[in-house]
Amino acid sequence: MLLNQPHKLLRALLFALVTLSATLTWAQSTYPDKTVRMVVPYPPSGGADILARAIGQKLTAIWGQSVVIENKAGAGGSIGTDQVSKAPADGYTLLMASPSHAINGALYKNLSFDPEKNFTGVVLAASGPLVLVVNSSSPINTVQEFIVLARAKPGSINYASAGVGSSPHLAGELLDLMANMQMTHIAYKGTGPAITDLMGGQVQAFFGPVPALIEHIKTGRLKALGVTTPQAFPAIPTVPPIARDVPSYSVLQWWGIVTPSGTPAAIITKINRDVAAVLQSDEMKKQLAAMGAEPGGQSPQQFDALIREEVVKWTEVIDKAKLKAD
Repeated sequence: MLLNQPHKLLRALLFALVTLSATLTWAQSTYPDKTVRMVVPYPPSGGADILARAIGQKLTAIWGQSVVIENKAGAGGSIGTDQVSKAPADGYTLLMASPSHAINGALYKNLSFDPEKNFTGVVLAASGPLVLVVNSSSPINTVQEFIVLARAKPGSINYASAGVGSSPHLAGELLDLMANMQMTHIAYKGTGPAITDLMGGQVQAFFGPVPALIEHIKTGRLKALGVTTPQAFPAIPTVPPIARDVPSYSVLQWWGIVTPSGTPAAIITKINRDVAAVLQSDEMKKQLAAMGAEPGGQSPQQFDALIREEVVKWTEVIDKAKLKAD
């Protein structure tokens, strides 16, 4: 009887593997069989919204099911994210996340969700740098000159951001910490007003997204000092990385799809594969280039690893800078 037990265990294991394989295949072949919601936790017309709509349109054609984009803005993205965290983990409610997904856990002390525990990464859609710009009349021409002035006159450089806890805000806080300098943060309600006051001379600097600034840079209305990625960016190749003057300095602007934890692996794999195919199309590459971003498409595991790294990084910055949400 004892000699038969290993064979029984082997048969049971093989049966379990076959059953699992069949389940995964079934889940992939039947998903989606109804409308999929993709929540954008920001107002319309921003990078996350534009990207979500472009991807959603392509997925609708691939899946034969509607992908509906819903904007649920507020509290730095926390309102829409909270709604998705409470949705069924079945792949029919997705979230277009950005760096605030990793930032808000440290910035807002009473969130009802955890960006790591309550969500699973599906696919990184796109990423790119922010760019540090100053007014065209500024005597500052390089990152090194910028740092020298900020050190010599602490607090004298007012830098704008799109709001407390936004990527542009934290890009400045990180530079303060790493370059041992001190700027004064001025929060605006969005990128547009920040750029207007920068060009008007009310503030001296801004860390902003490439697509919002590139035309001002090309026409000379603003001077670009450096990009926040470790390498130069193809859309503005003559602008050096800030990391040349501040080693290891890096701020990535990214967008990606996440879903409530517990979503079946087969469904995550299917969404990842289909979105990756969309991102590699010539049309999407051209659209991303216009946005100042590069296509993603890596595995869910790689995207989860990026989110974990971002949570650790921005929690440390927020704690050291003693930041609090408005």
